[in-house]
Amino acid sequence: MSIGATIKKLRREKNITQEQLAEYLGITSRAVSQWECDRTMPDITQLPLLANIFEVGTDVLLGVDIEKNEQKIRESLAMAEEAAHSGAFDKAVEILRAAYSRFPRSYAIMERLANALVCVYSRKGIREYDDVIRLCDRILSECTDSMLRYKALELLGLAYGYAGKRDAMLQLAEQMPPFRFSQERFMLWEWSLVGKEGVTQRQTYLTALLEQVLSALTLIAGHRNDDGTPVYSPQDKIALWKQIVYIIELLCPDGDYQILAQHAESACCDLAAEFCRAGDIENALYWLEKAADYAIHMDTYGFGAPHTSPALRGYSSGGWIPEGGKKHTSDLLDWMMEAQPVCKMQKDACFQAIVSRARTVAKTT
Repeated sequence: MSIGATIKKLRREKNITQEQLAEYLGITSRAVSQWECDRTMPDITQLPLLANIFEVGTDVLLGVDIEKNEQKIRESLAMAEEAAHSGAFDKAVEILRAAYSRFPRSYAIMERLANALVCVYSRKGIREYDDVIRLCDRILSECTDSMLRYKALELLGLAYGYAGKRDAMLQLAEQMPPFRFSQERFMLWEWSLVGKEGVTQRQTYLTALLEQVLSALTLIAGHRNDDGTPVYSPQDKIALWKQIVYIIELLCPDGDYQILAQHAESACCDLAAEFCRAGDIENALYWLEKAADYAIHMDTYGFGAPHTSPALRGYSSGGWIPEGGKKHTSDLLDWMMEAQPVCKMQKDACFQAIVSRARTVAKTT
């Protein structure tokens, strides 16, 4: 990156106009414009002043070792991502904290660190998110990269939500564009997209939309009134949970549910428990077995395996990250053995067969 491009980048990050920078240096705004267009260069005597204004070293202005630093930043991000994908979120935070200490002006590291902290804190039930909020606020106040800013807004909203700062979360939500203004929806109507690129773009939109629909149905089914009573009757909740399963099975007739299986598994567990509470053991066992099928699928389909059903054929939604190395079948077994209403079924032979199959997968995959 040239000196002019570096000055332009740092000036924008500091939210300083060309006129303001010129005033600080005692020169004309035209001179600053000439620098940023790489037509001229600042005098060597001006470098310390520029470095002081931008709070960087002169080596940054001169581009010394910038590429080397960028490579180290990429390596740190890759190491953190590898740790996170293996479920070692604490390790990812450790790597990113060290990287942030070395490169305190890297907005990519700030965003990834904030993301990793949210993953760790939310899983541990921590409600203190001040460090996440500080990182996101800094990105929003200094960074000019639109995508990093969007990610910071999303993380800031999550941090407010987990911290119980409802008013701050709602205020932030008002700054976000409605769903119809999303990139995915915009690209859905880009008629020039053809071939593999066009299909992948629309599959990405379909996957994002489906995730929203399934999450919304789950939240609607569990919604409660102000006094804590359920909004929906048991019959309505059963209908909603079944819809979640049927939508997934309709979209993936080949059984290539991939990461979507986690939604179906959760809905099946809710159905099994609801039927068991109603004393309908036959239906409870039916849905419990389907929950086991989905849990086993999650543990065996392979990280990032592509779909085979028509709508998503060839598209990969990625894979799921085991929490502390624990498999979905292990979580299901824990749920089945806890003091849930489903425990009424534990003497049934079908129940024991489901347990045996899940245990086999939990131990061998």
